[in-house]
Amino acid sequence: MISIRKFPYPYRAALAISSDIDNASSLESFVEIMILLNGNKINKLGHGLGLEVGNSFWFFNNSGKKQLSYFNRLTSKESEFAPYCRELWSSGHLDVLHSYGNFDCGEFHRKYAEISVNELKKNNVAIPVWVNHGIFPNTQSVGNYDHMLGAVPGTKEYHMDLADNIGLEYFWMGKNTHVIGQDGKPTLSVKGKEWIQLLMKKTRFRNEKRPLYDDLNSLLLPIKFQDSRTAWEFQRWINAWGKETVLDVNDFAQQISKGIIQTLIHNSGFMIIYTHFNENVSIKNGLPSGLLENLKYIQQQQIEGKLFVTTTSRLLKFKEVSSYLKCSTIKDEKRNRIIIPGTIETPVGKKRITKKNLQGITFYCEEPQKTKVFFKDHELMVATNSLDEIGKFSVSIPWEPLEFPW
Repeated sequence: MISIRKFPYPYRAALAISSDIDNASSLESFVEIMILLNGNKINKLGHGLGLEVGNSFWFFNNSGKKQLSYFNRLTSKESEFAPYCRELWSSGHLDVLHSYGNFDCGEFHRKYAEISVNELKKNNVAIPVWVNHGIFPNTQSVGNYDHMLGAVPGTKEYHMDLADNIGLEYFWMGKNTHVIGQDGKPTLSVKGKEWIQLLMKKTRFRNEKRPLYDDLNSLLLPIKFQDSRTAWEFQRWINAWGKETVLDVNDFAQQISKGIIQTLIHNSGFMIIYTHFNENVSIKNGLPSGLLENLKYIQQQQIEGKLFVTTTSRLLKFKEVSSYLKCSTIKDEKRNRIIIPGTIETPVGKKRITKKNLQGITFYCEEPQKTKVFFKDHELMVATNSLDEIGKFSVSIPWEPLEFPW
């Protein structure tokens, strides 16, 4: 029997850190914290951890205060941040578009989306993940609240028809969760928080047009926009129960505490943490107490083969492909062949997949030495794995880490 392992071998849970670019006013601190998280050398904040952590960006800034953005304010003149964006686009570490800009002072128009899309196309860049920013007057947002007009045809804000041009597949529209680990084991803590969130939906948030919580605790949720386009919505984990409110670098230390990470591994879930780790970073004063220790604990769990850590877009793509990939098998006396199709059928439509999309896919099989994997008539290189924590053999399509440029 052939089946797909939930996580890449040998991991037992998966984590992505999704940081919104809000209030990242210092280019130096942005660079240094990315080097700390992804690099492997000593920098101004400590020794590089060699994790795979992405970040987000804006094209425009109409907030009335200093913010990092690709263009200077509402002009088409590049800022000092722009060349850094291009490097991280190329490496895959800048994979989240935090909408087309910070429009806290309003004035969003479709033309800003068109300028942004043209810039991405000029650089041959695809950005898989969209994250809404702010409340009114950020009318560029997409979703079902009154101020979210980005997917409403006929408005000056409408831009959803441009999404395919830049590879947008996954959208966050404000849905958070307190459940540690999505699509995981139905442990007592998971079921308890699911029940409490359901109760809150029916009481405190009963008048919300869009529920804050998902009944089934799923990472990926099919969504249909006002222009009838379908895509994936995803939810992010915010905190255990309301302790962190600002979600800056100080709260980040609490969000990734040892206990949270241990629970995630125990629950065998996927989790995308919602934070703003660029906010209130001080090169002079260093990192908040406990943050580096907690990051090192995450690093250790990855080294030990317990926790799979990657960027938001790569985690979402792995979850989608591993959930909906349907393979055929051919068995004879000499070998077992797994045949991977070129498409997957999902609740948001049929999607083509590439060899790159298959990285990390792990097949449980009884005879790994005799198992071969084929994609588009070509045999793929696979690694044969020993018994995992549940006593099963497997073969894996190798996961290729991103190469951090700095």
